[in-house]
Amino acid sequence: MSDRRAAEYKEAAREQEESQHRTFVNLLAGAAVLMLAIAAIWLLGFLDEKRKILACIEAGRRDCLQRFDPAAAPPS
Repeated sequence: MSDRRAAEYKEAAREQEESQHRTFVNLLAGAAVLMLAIAAIWLLGFLDEKRKILACIEAGRRDCLQRFDPAAAPPS
């Protein structure tokens, strides 16, 4: 009977270890998805800004960089 208890204990310990490993892997996957979402949001904002600048340039304006990026304005 003690061999059976030892086997049950080992099985329970193995299941707990696997559960902890799955939890860790799920947390890593969640962090990776969150990082990808943040990168996608930043990329969409960046591309939108560049699209606005390009539309401004195509319209023949000369102050496009100052309009969308005040830091790029020449010093007064």
